[in-house]
Amino acid sequence: MMRNEDICAYLISNHRGKERAVSSSELERLFSINGRSLRRVISGLRQSGCPICSGCMGYYYAQNQDEINDTVSRLNELVTGLSNARTGLLYSKIPVEEPDKRAVEIVIRITGGDAEVVVGRGGQG
Repeated sequence: MMRNEDICAYLISNHRGKERAVSSSELERLFSINGRSLRRVISGLRQSGCPICSGCMGYYYAQNQDEINDTVSRLNELVTGLSNARTGLLYSKIPVEEPDKRAVEIVIRITGGDAEVVVGRGGQG
């Protein structure tokens, strides 16, 4: 896709090395894409072997192996966090709702041989 190539070329030309990182919001503005699309493009470029790194200051084209290793380490932390969340969900249980424990009130009034039965739930207004 042309957008991928354009973003990679832009990073190579203008943002080599961590100290020259560009913010995601700036890339979004320059290439008229939203954050989700930008992350997909960056992911695709990385998957194809383009050494695009990232840090707290934004995205940049790697200048050396240490920069790549730092980004890989950050990505490993993200993967571990996602894996832990997935595992937690796999072992989670939806709580069984307890039956209504409010008291049921039954009143029988007997007056002059006639019975009146009133059934109601205690605790309701």
